[in-house]
Amino acid sequence: FLASVMGRTIWRFLENTLANIPLIRSVYPNIKQVTDFLLAKKDLTFSKVVALEYPRKGTWSIGLVTGTGIKRVAAAAKDEFLTVFVPTSPTPFTGYVIMTPKSETIELDYTIEEALRFVISGGVITPVEQMAFEAEKQTKPGK
Repeated sequence: FLASVMGRTIWRFLENTLANIPLIRSVYPNIKQVTDFLLAKKDLTFSKVVALEYPRKGTWSIGLVTGTGIKRVAAAAKDEFLTVFVPTSPTPFTGYVIMTPKSETIELDYTIEEALRFVISGGVITPVEQMAFEAEKQTKPGK
C-alpha cells in the first residue's frame, strides 16, 4: 500500500515537473495520451469488417470499424458515420483512420482475423467462400 502511494506521489511530481518545462509542455499531453492508450490493459476492439471505396471511387479497401463518427461531422453531413481503420500491407498496425458515411460501406462476412490475414498477405489469403470467382466455380455443376 505504502509503495503504491509513494509511487503515485513521485509520478505526479514528475508529471508536474515535465508539464512546466516550456518545450516539453507542448508535446507531453499528446505523448501521454498515446502511451496511456497503448499501455492500457484493455484491447483495441474492432466491431466489424467493411469494404469502402478508398482511396478513390471505384477502388475498394477493407476496413475495421472502430466506432461511430464524430457527432459534429455526422450532423454537418446529415448522415450516420462510421470511424473505420484501413490497415496497410504488410504491417496492419499502420494505416488510415477514416470517417465515412455508413451508407457508403459494405459490411463483409469476415472475422477480424480473416481481414487482417487478407491485408498482411497483400490479398493472397482469402477464404475460398469469400472469393468472387472461386465461389461461382464451386457452385456450378460439373466443376
